[in-house]
Amino acid sequence: MTPTGFVLRQLRGRPLRSVLTVGAFSLSVGLLGFLLLLSRALEREWSPFMAQRVIVMAKTSFFDRLPGAYLAKIAATDGVARVCPFDFVVGFYRDNRPENQIPIQAAPAEDLLAVYREADVPPAEAEAWKADPRGALIGPILVKQHGWKVGDHIVLKAPVSGGVVETTVRAVMRYELDNGVYLHRRYFEGLTGEKGEAAMFWVLARSRGDVDRVTAALDRTFENAPVPVRAMTERQWQLSFLEMLGNVKTLLGSVGLATAFALLLVTSNTLAMSARERRSETAVLRVLGFSRGAVAAFLLGEALFYGLAGAVLGSGLMYAFGRGIAAALAGTAYAGMGALLYPDLVTFGFCAVVAGVVAVLSGIVPALGVTRQPVAQLLRETR
Repeated sequence: MTPTGFVLRQLRGRPLRSVLTVGAFSLSVGLLGFLLLLSRALEREWSPFMAQRVIVMAKTSFFDRLPGAYLAKIAATDGVARVCPFDFVVGFYRDNRPENQIPIQAAPAEDLLAVYREADVPPAEAEAWKADPRGALIGPILVKQHGWKVGDHIVLKAPVSGGVVETTVRAVMRYELDNGVYLHRRYFEGLTGEKGEAAMFWVLARSRGDVDRVTAALDRTFENAPVPVRAMTERQWQLSFLEMLGNVKTLLGSVGLATAFALLLVTSNTLAMSARERRSETAVLRVLGFSRGAVAAFLLGEALFYGLAGAVLGSGLMYAFGRGIAAALAGTAYAGMGALLYPDLVTFGFCAVVAGVVAVLSGIVPALGVTRQPVAQLLRETR
C-alpha cells in the first residue's frame, strides 16, 4: 500500500469524524477568507470619484454645523476645484418603517452636479431641476423601491417646519448606487430656518494626487477657527458611520484570530485522537523498519488532507459568503461595497496558506508525540 493509500484508509476508518473535521475546517477557513475580503473592500473606493473628494465637517461633533463663511476659505485652498455646501435630514415616505426611510439632502444645484460627477443626470432633466426651486433630483434606487418618475409630486415626513417636505421629481440620476432625494439649498433653508450654515462641505480636488495635500491644508486653516473642522476623504467619511459601532478593523481582526485559534484546537484534537488510536499500527510500522520520520509523515499527511479539503471547500464558502452579502446590499447605497466582495488571487491564496499552516501546526505535536515513544511502550499501551 502506498503512503497516500494508507492515509486515505485511516480517514475512511472514521468517516463521521473525518467529515465533521473537514466541515469545521472549511467553515473556519471560509469565514477567515471572508473577513479578509470584507477588510479589503473597506479599504477600496466603490464610487468612481470617491478618491477625488474631501468631506469637511465639524471636528467637535457630527451634528455641529459649520458657518457658511468657511466656503470661501475652502475654495481658495490650493488644489481645490469646487466646493459644495451640503445639508441632510432623515425623512420617511408614507410611514416610519425602516424600509421607507429616505435621506433628504440639499445643496446648490450647480455645485452639486459639479462635485458629484458620477450622478450622471441627463442635461434636459438637470436643466428642469435647476429651473424649479422646489424640485428634486432623486437616485435610481428610489425609482425601483417606490416607482417614482419625473413629474411625480411626493410628500415626505421630515424634522422641518410643518413636518413635511413637498417636492416634485424633476430629474433622476443614472448613477445606480444612490438612494437620496436632493433639494435646492434655498428651499431647504426655508424649511429648516437654518440659513448661513451647513452640515458639511463637499470638496472636489483637482486630482487624486491633490487630496492628501488639500486635507492637510484645510485642517491647518481651520485649526483655531470658532468651529474647528475635520477634513477627510469620502471613503473615510463612509467608514466613520461603521466606526460608530466600534473599531471595525479591530473587530474583524479579533474575530479572525478567535476563529483561527478554534480551528487549530479542533484539528489538533482530531489528530491527537487519531494518533492515540494508531499506537499499535505505529509500533508495527516501526518493527517493519519504517523510520520515525516516515511514521510521523503518515499523521502529517492526514493533517494535510484536512488542510487541502478545507482550503478548497473554504474558498467556495468564502465566495458564497461574499455573494450573499452582495445580494443583501443590492438596492442600497452600499451596493458598491457589495460589488467589491469578489474573491481574487490574494484571498484565495490567503485561504490556502491559512489552511496549510493550521494543518501543519495541528499535526506536528501529535505526530512527534507518538513517534518519540519506544516501540515496547507503544505495544504495552495497546494491550
